[in-house]
Amino acid sequence: MYGFGRMGLTHFSILNTLNNDINFSIVEPNKILRKILIKNIDAKFYSDDSKLNTPYDITLITTPPFIHVKLLQNCLERGDKKIFIEKPFGGHTNIDLTNNLIGKNIFIGYVLRFNPCVEWVKQNLDTKKIKSVHGQYLSNTIEKKPKGWRNSTYSGVLNEMGSHILDLIQYLVKESKYNLISSKIKSVVTDVDDIVEAKFKTDNKIDVSVYLNWVKKDVRKPIFSINIEMIDNKKFFIDQQQIKIYKNEKIVKIISVTDLQTQVPYYLRGVDFTNQMIDLIGETTSIATVEQALEVNNTMNQIYNHENTARR
Repeated sequence: MYGFGRMGLTHFSILNTLNNDINFSIVEPNKILRKILIKNIDAKFYSDDSKLNTPYDITLITTPPFIHVKLLQNCLERGDKKIFIEKPFGGHTNIDLTNNLIGKNIFIGYVLRFNPCVEWVKQNLDTKKIKSVHGQYLSNTIEKKPKGWRNSTYSGVLNEMGSHILDLIQYLVKESKYNLISSKIKSVVTDVDDIVEAKFKTDNKIDVSVYLNWVKKDVRKPIFSINIEMIDNKKFFIDQQQIKIYKNEKIVKIISVTDLQTQVPYYLRGVDFTNQMIDLIGETTSIATVEQALEVNNTMNQIYNHENTARR
């Protein structure tokens, strides 16, 4: 495991409970943190990976995204069997990597796929009848200008949170090619994007739109939603807590996340994170592949390129 911050600790805690036979090697460059961890965590700790030459069964990269690609290359050269990378996976900056990574056992941490409401829709949605999809993310996360990588091309609402929404749309609609029609980007607090709007049309003529805003002051806590309209006048509204199903503008069914109770061996930050790790150490049937993540990056890159061209 590279990095033992908030996400590293989350995944370590879950994995350590799922399987008692896992032997952890953790690369954490922070000397003070490393001293604290050595006294409390059953793992081997290293300041860097220069002495780690034997291939690992699974490697998790949970560092800031500007170093993801370098660490990924180290894993591939070492011959690690499975590689899990937290998002944002370098964002739109690693768009040229596509051909080099196809077919590799590399997975990206788009954890919203494992939300029970999303899983229910995935199983019950007739993708052939989809007319349009709208994805939205709202929060008041950024109240003052951040420092470091969070105020650079590796951050921004599109890269950090919008990538989750784009992945969910791709995952539910089962289409990965999106043709950009229009986009708007606005910087309010940071030097990058704080508000993003975009419209697309897929190759199968499905209308797709997104609205992302992490400087919305009237939002109490972060929320995401996906609205899906079908050709038979049925509509699905999905968020982290419930699914509302409409027919001819009338609610015909409401499914709450509590109706979709899922038993997991270890409950930390919701069932989503546990189920993602279960999938990672298991058959990897639902977790985002690197090919899918790079398609998300391609879609983000369309938005950035369109804005850069429009501003010249």
